Amino acid sequence: MTLFRHLALLLTLTVSVPTVAYTFSSSQDDIPPASEAMVVSAFAEPDEQKIRVLIALWPEVYLYQHSLGLRLLDTNGNLLNDFSDWQPPAGKPKVDEIFGNVEVYYDELEFTVHLDSIPLVATILEVDHQGCLEDILCYTPQTARIPLTFVPEVSASISASGSGGFVATLRSDNVNAFSDWMSSQGLARVLLLFFVGGLLLAFTPCVFPMIPILSGIIAGAGNPSASKGFFLSSAYVLGVAIPYTVAGLLVALFGASMNLQYMLQQPSAIIISTAVFVILALAMFGLYELQLPASLRNRLNMLGDGRRGGSLWGAGLLGAISALVVSPCVTPILAGALVYVAASGDAATGALSLFALSIGMGVPLIIAGTGGGHLLPRAGAWMEDVTRFFGVVMLGVAIWLLDRIVNDSLTLALYGLLLATYGIWLGALEPVKVGESRLKRSLALIMALYGAIMVVGAAGGGTDPWQPLERPNVMTIDTGVDQPAQGSAWTTIIGSEALQQQLDQARRDGQPVLIDFYADWCVACKVLEEKTLNQPDVLAAMATNNYRLIKADITAINRDNQGIMQRFGIIGLPCLIFLDSNGNEVDGSRILGEMGPESFISHLNTKVSASNRL
Repeated sequence: MTLFRHLALLLTLTVSVPTVAYTFSSSQDDIPPASEAMVVSAFAEPDEQKIRVLIALWPEVYLYQHSLGLRLLDTNGNLLNDFSDWQPPAGKPKVDEIFGNVEVYYDELEFTVHLDSIPLVATILEVDHQGCLEDILCYTPQTARIPLTFVPEVSASISASGSGGFVATLRSDNVNAFSDWMSSQGLARVLLLFFVGGLLLAFTPCVFPMIPILSGIIAGAGNPSASKGFFLSSAYVLGVAIPYTVAGLLVALFGASMNLQYMLQQPSAIIISTAVFVILALAMFGLYELQLPASLRNRLNMLGDGRRGGSLWGAGLLGAISALVVSPCVTPILAGALVYVAASGDAATGALSLFALSIGMGVPLIIAGTGGGHLLPRAGAWMEDVTRFFGVVMLGVAIWLLDRIVNDSLTLALYGLLLATYGIWLGALEPVKVGESRLKRSLALIMALYGAIMVVGAAGGGTDPWQPLERPNVMTIDTGVDQPAQGSAWTTIIGSEALQQQLDQARRDGQPVLIDFYADWCVACKVLEEKTLNQPDVLAAMATNNYRLIKADITAINRDNQGIMQRFGIIGLPCLIFLDSNGNEVDGSRILGEMGPESFISHLNTKVSASNRL
């Protein structure tokens, strides 16, 4: 009996061992790879300003909660959002042999992450994760990369704007309209649109400061003529084109987040540029002559006199400085151009596109320079007076640049000293001579008196050149928040902490928010503030919708302000961002560049308020 039992047991083992071995071998072949065991997908939901993530798990596979990590990048690898405040959803408790007490997910995991602002470029979501196949194996840590596009499709953008035509694209206040239209066109039409867009940019306050600079260059050249004005203005425009072309190249390679013009508002760059204009002004006053080496000067003299800044090289250098430092603001056209170039990722397209934009922007300058060179008086006493006048203009530009980094009252005092000194130099304090123009003497006296009033106003705390004796009524406290003046609807904040406090308070109060991102060096910001944002009908429209109005001052070039720009995806100033009562940006509501009061109210009623009522 015992022998029989041993034989039966041996027979059972003989049959069962191959079966178990076969079963184990088969299960090894059936173990899915990590990409199939944990399938990660993600979907952009720009209307609700969020990303939805779905992770489908193989049967018997579980996913560690602590392994989850998220990052949003642009296509060039630049980090847009690390979701540092995001918390993964709760999982099921599990005692793990490796990690101890953990939380895990089975079958499927779905969650959403919210965005502070909608990226304007193509993005990639990276999802870190790790899981195990129950009682068999654990997978190594994985990172899934999912492409996401938040910018609406071209057809949708065109439909929303009512017309996707060439003219409608140029007239649109929507930054995406420009980039979307170009995405569907060939290179030749894209360059044409950039050129025409540059023509429109030429008539904005961003370009106006270039006109007196160019006029000063032409006036500084001896014996001005139409041909000399043409060559000098062309050299100036080519100088402007160089930084734009390089910017297009770099933005295409590294993304729109570079924001070169914003970076060049560093105090050191401002001081150097100011010094350049002071040196040019002193040369125009005849204190010395700016001359190149004799060999180069002789060649340049074939095209124009090289005295007092009138050389082609000098004009080109000033053009480059003007593009980088004098004109740092942004318009919907320029913003859309940067979005398109960044999304294209093509260096040649980026360089050619921004070159075409700058040439279009420079055509009116060339026309003005050519006509100015023809109209300016010939050499003689009148020419000396004109040259000195533009020397004063150069000093005015230097003060205007310096205004970005010094106190407003000091700027007012400098303007006053310049105006009063020029008036005295013209003879304001001298007796009128027989045969002398009384008009000139009257103008000189007015300039001297008004300059003195500006200095007195600055000493009393005044800041406005047009109302020098009026003192601002804004109190600043150490929290980084400027309390609004009596009757003012805006609260000015400095720094990310103060901004977040305001946003948190608005969310608790259930208020929608309008954030006006501005800087003291942004010309278009000041125009937008004076002509639109502080107009009574605009303020009334925003009060009707219970908006909390925040002015975010990002004048200072520091890491905190750069973090704010990155957080909200700001590529230039001025920039207005509308948030609903939940703190999410209203889709399609962002304003870049200037907008008139009527257009602003229409934008508020059609795109913003309707969204807030949903």
